[in-house]
Amino acid sequence: MKTIPCNLFMAAAGAVLLASCGPQLESTTVLMSTGPVSKTDGSIAGSIQSEVNAYRATKGKPALERHAGLDRMAQQHSEFMRRNRGKFGGASGNLTHYGFEERALNAQRTMNMSNVAENVASCSGHYGSAADTLFNAWKGSSSHEQNIRGQFNATGIGVVVDEDGTVFATQLFGSVSHSQMAMTDRMRQF
Repeated sequence: MKTIPCNLFMAAAGAVLLASCGPQLESTTVLMSTGPVSKTDGSIAGSIQSEVNAYRATKGKPALERHAGLDRMAQQHSEFMRRNRGKFGGASGNLTHYGFEERALNAQRTMNMSNVAENVASCSGHYGSAADTLFNAWKGSSSHEQNIRGQFNATGIGVVVDEDGTVFATQLFGSVSHSQMAMTDRMRQF
């Protein structure tokens, strides 16, 4: 779980400098787009969204709307993890938040997000049960569950299934800042 509030631009800049000393990994370019999208289809990503929103409802939290820009970033990060699988620390070596600070800053700058958080997960097994497996892993972790029920109003979900059936998932959470949008609108008047 990673979370960055909007005022940590300098810390993220320092993280980018440190990241340049990290392992040699294939990079990902993120194209930005704004606006909500509806993804309640039968896909793994759609199923994760349904489970997250159902869980949020039990906690008295509003449903998260899918956001095209966050979806794109989450999808590209899941693809990044698939391409670089086995190169990261931890038990499986398949999961990383590498580049999160850059994703968060991009979301804040280009999509008016005031807060951004990220959950990543991977599982092997049957396609039909992957959403349940991933969601339950996040729900069972206090830090990931905190993101699920956090004060966010937008989400992006990216899922990639590798040839051997391993599923890589990234869920980004964001808060579209209405005060930032209002400031942008006021600046356009001049």
